[in-house]
Amino acid sequence: MNDSAREALIQRIVSEVRRLPEADRRRRMLELGADSVLIAEIEALLLGDAETSALGTGPSARSAAGSTAELGEGDTLGAWRLLGEIGSGGMGAVYLAERSDGHFDQRVAIKLIRGIPDAETFVHFARERQILANLQHPNIARLLDGGATPGGQPYLAMEYIEGEPIEQYCAAHSLGLDSRLRLFQKVCAAVQYAHQRLVVHCDLKPSNILVRADGNPVLLDFGIARALDQQAGPRELKSASAWVTPLYASPEQLRGEPVTTASDVFSLGLILFELLAGRRTRLDADDHTITLLGQSAVKPSELAEAMPWVSRLRGDLDAIVQRATATDPRKRYESAESLAADLQRHLDFRPITARRQSAGYRLGRLLRRRWPVFAAAALLLLVAGAFTWQLARERDRALTAEREAITQAHTAERVSEFLVSVFNVSNPNLSQNRKLTAREVLDRGADRIEGELSDAPAVKARLLAVLGTAYRYIGESARAVDLLDQAASLYLDPRVDQPLAAADALSALAVVYSNNNYPASKAEQVASEALRLREQYAEPESLPIADALNTLGIVRESEDRFDEAESLLLRSLRIRERLAGKESRSVASALHNLGLVETSRGRDLDKAIDYFERALSIKKKLEGDHNPDYEISLADYAKALRKDGQRERAVEMQRKDLELARELYGERSELLAGAHNELGYTLHDMGRFSEAAAEYRASMDIRRELGGDSGAAFAIPLNNLASAYEDMGDYAAAEPMYRRSLQLRRSGQDPDSPLIASAEYNLARLLVKMGRLDEAHALAGKALASYRKRYGQDHRNVVKVEMLEVERLLDAGALDDASELFSRLVASPVELGDMFLARRHALAARIAEQRGDATKALEASGQAWEAIRRAWGEHHPLTLEYGLAYARQLSRGGEQQQARAIVNSVADLAPAFSERSPLHAELARALRQGR
Repeated sequence: MNDSAREALIQRIVSEVRRLPEADRRRRMLELGADSVLIAEIEALLLGDAETSALGTGPSARSAAGSTAELGEGDTLGAWRLLGEIGSGGMGAVYLAERSDGHFDQRVAIKLIRGIPDAETFVHFARERQILANLQHPNIARLLDGGATPGGQPYLAMEYIEGEPIEQYCAAHSLGLDSRLRLFQKVCAAVQYAHQRLVVHCDLKPSNILVRADGNPVLLDFGIARALDQQAGPRELKSASAWVTPLYASPEQLRGEPVTTASDVFSLGLILFELLAGRRTRLDADDHTITLLGQSAVKPSELAEAMPWVSRLRGDLDAIVQRATATDPRKRYESAESLAADLQRHLDFRPITARRQSAGYRLGRLLRRRWPVFAAAALLLLVAGAFTWQLARERDRALTAEREAITQAHTAERVSEFLVSVFNVSNPNLSQNRKLTAREVLDRGADRIEGELSDAPAVKARLLAVLGTAYRYIGESARAVDLLDQAASLYLDPRVDQPLAAADALSALAVVYSNNNYPASKAEQVASEALRLREQYAEPESLPIADALNTLGIVRESEDRFDEAESLLLRSLRIRERLAGKESRSVASALHNLGLVETSRGRDLDKAIDYFERALSIKKKLEGDHNPDYEISLADYAKALRKDGQRERAVEMQRKDLELARELYGERSELLAGAHNELGYTLHDMGRFSEAAAEYRASMDIRRELGGDSGAAFAIPLNNLASAYEDMGDYAAAEPMYRRSLQLRRSGQDPDSPLIASAEYNLARLLVKMGRLDEAHALAGKALASYRKRYGQDHRNVVKVEMLEVERLLDAGALDDASELFSRLVASPVELGDMFLARRHALAARIAEQRGDATKALEASGQAWEAIRRAWGEHHPLTLEYGLAYARQLSRGGEQQQARAIVNSVADLAPAFSERSPLHAELARALRQGR
C-alpha cells in the first residue's frame, strides 16, 4: 500500500470509529481492513498518549463532552481537572487545570479547540501535535498532552506559565529601549529555534509572549502552528486563517495563503513596533487588515511621541521595523535570527542591513562605536578649554565606581553570611552522630536560596553560580546545570544586569554540558553566547575574553574539531600568560585543556603529556595536590599515559587519583564512580579482564546508589563491563549488558549522540561473532549513518563500522561485496592506529584465503600479527586470536616449525579467557596439529 492509499484508509477509518465507544473501536477497525500496526497508529491519533489522553468518566466527563460553555471548575479531561477558565480567543477557550490522577502535582493550561474537525483535519491535528511536542526550548512553553473529548473536540495541554504579556511587562518594569530590544532578541531566538525545526507559530502576538518574574520571555500557544514540510489542504488553510489574530497576522495569512517563516517575521515586526512605540499599529477597516508598515506607512517614531527614546527610533529602528513588516514576504528579513542580528548591529553602533550603506551613514556609525577614540583626539586639540570638564567627568566616574564597589561589597557580605549559615549545622543530634557530606551541605544551601533571597536578586544569582560550580566539582551534573542556568538568567535580568557574570555562569554551564555527554549543540550554543557577551562588554584581549575562548575550545574539542579547539586555546593561553602570569591558575587550566585536545587527536601524545605535567606542576605549586582542580588534571594525565601505551604508569596515576577522589568527594560521588571506570578501562587495555570487570562493577554500584540503574551515566560502566565479557569470549553474558546499555542511551541521550552509535556498533560487533548477521547489519547501519552525519566519511569511527561490515559480508559468503568495500577502505585517507591496522590486515588475509591466494593470505596474516603486538604488547591476551590465525596460515604454507613456535608462545594466554570462549577449542586444535 502506497503512502496516499494508506493516508486515505486512515482517514476513512478515523471517520467511522471516532464516535464509537472505545470497546467497539478495535473490532470495527479490523472489519475495515486495518492491521495491528495501523490500529496502533489510529489509536494514537484518536487518543494521543495512552496514559494521559483517556477521558474521565461520570458527570465530569459528560460535561466535558458538551460545548465549551458547559465546562466548569471540577470537570475532567483525561488526567486533568479543570480549575476554571482563564482566557478565550478565536481558537477556543483556555482553562487552568491540574493533574487529577495523583501521580504528581502539576498545573497546565488546557486549550479546547473550537469546533469539531472532520476526519482529515483530525488526523492532521494529531500529527501536528506530535511535531510540536518535540519543541524543547527554555523560551517556549512545552506541549505536554493532547487528545479529544468524547464529542470530538480536540484539546491541548500546555505548560502553564506565570507571567505578564511582553508589552505589559515592559511598561510595568519601566524597561528602557536597550532592555526592550534585548528582551525581544530572546523572543526571536525562540522563534528561530522553532523555524529550524520546520515549525511556524502562525499566531505571534504580545499576549502569546509572557515574561516570567525572572525577566525571561516564554512563547505560548503553538496550537495552530504548522510544520513546514507538511502540505496543507484548502480546508486546513481556511481554518487556520480563521484562528489567527488579524491585528498581528501577515497579509498572506489573511488571504488564506500558505504560511512560511516570513509570516512569523512579519508578526515579530509588529510586536517590535509596539514595544518601541508603546502603542499598537492603526487598524484599517478595508478588508479587516492592518495598515502595513511599508515605506509609505506609519513608522514607530511617528507614534512614540510619549516615549523618552523617540529620537533614537528615527533611522535604524524605523528601518528595521519597516523591513520586517514589508508587504512582500521576499523583502522581509529571511529569518528571525537575521532580524535579531540587525538589532544587535544597532546596539553595537554598527551599520544595519535594513538601510542603504552610504558613506555618511557608515561614518556616523563608526563615530558612535569608536567615540572614545575620536573624543580623545578632540581633547588633544581642546585640552586647555576642557580641563574643568575633564575634572567633572573624572569625579562622576569616581562616584560611579564607588557606588559599584559598595554594591559589590554588600553582595559579597550577604553571600558570605548565607554560606556560613549553610555550614552551621543547627541540628545538634545530626552534628554529633555524623558528618554532613558535601552533597548534603550543597542541597541544604540550594533549597534555602529560593525562599530566603527573593528580595536580593544579585545575591541570589551569585549564590546560584557558586553552588552550581560546587555541584559541578563533585560530579552532580544535573544539579549543576539547573543552578548555573538559573544564575545566568538572573544575571541578565534587568534588576541585576551583570552580563559579564552571566558569561561566567554560561561558561561553567558549557563545560558541564561538554563533559557529561549532553547534546553538542547545547554546549556550543551556551559557550558561543558566553563569548558574545564578553566581546560586547569586556575589554578586547582581556582575561574575560581568554576565559570565553577557553570554554569554546573545550566544547570544540568534545566535537572532535581539534584544529579549531587548539587555535582557541592557544589564543587563550597567550592572553593569560601575558595578563595573569605564566604560573597562574588560569594558565594551568589552558595547558590542561590543550592536553585534552592532543590526547583526543592522538597525533602527538608526548605533547599532551607535557601539557598535563606542566599544568600539574603549576597547580601543585599554587594550591598543593589535594584539591579538585589537581584531581581533574591527574585523571586526564593518566588517560594520556594510557593512550601513549604507558599503561603501568597510567595505572599508578589512576590508583592515586582513585584515592584522592575518595578523600575529596566521599564514597558516593559521580567522580569516584568515574575514577573506578577509568581504572577499569586501563586494566582492560592491559588484558587484565577480571580486574577491569571488578572496577566497572564498583562504578556501577556507586551510580546505582546515586541515581538508580536507569540513567545514561549507568550505561557507561555497563557497556564497558559487557566489553570485558566480550573480550573474555563470554558472549552470552555480554549480550544482555550491551542491549541494556543501548536502551539506556537511547532513552537518555540526544538521538544523534555518538554514544548511541557506539553502543549500536558494540552490539553489532558482538552479534557478528555470534553469527546473528541480519540484526548485526541493521544495528551497524544505524551506527554508520549516525557517524557519517556527525563526522563525514573520512573518520576513524566510520572506518571501524565499515570494517565490521566487511567481516559480516565474509561470514555471509558475500566475497565480492566484501572485497569491493574493503578496496574502498584501503584507499581511505584516515590514519589508523596499530589496532585498526591489525584488523585491516586480518580482513585482507581472510579475503585472500577465500580467493585461494595462499601467498597473500600468509603475508597479510603476518602483518596483522605484527601490528597487534605493536598495539597491545607481545603478551597481551588479545594477541591470541591473531597468533592462532597466523599459525594456521604458516601451517598451510608448510612452515610447521614456525607455526608450532607461535602456538606455544600464545598458549599461556588462554587462562585470561572465559571457559565459554571459542578460542579454547581453536587453541586445542592448533596444539594437536603441532604435535
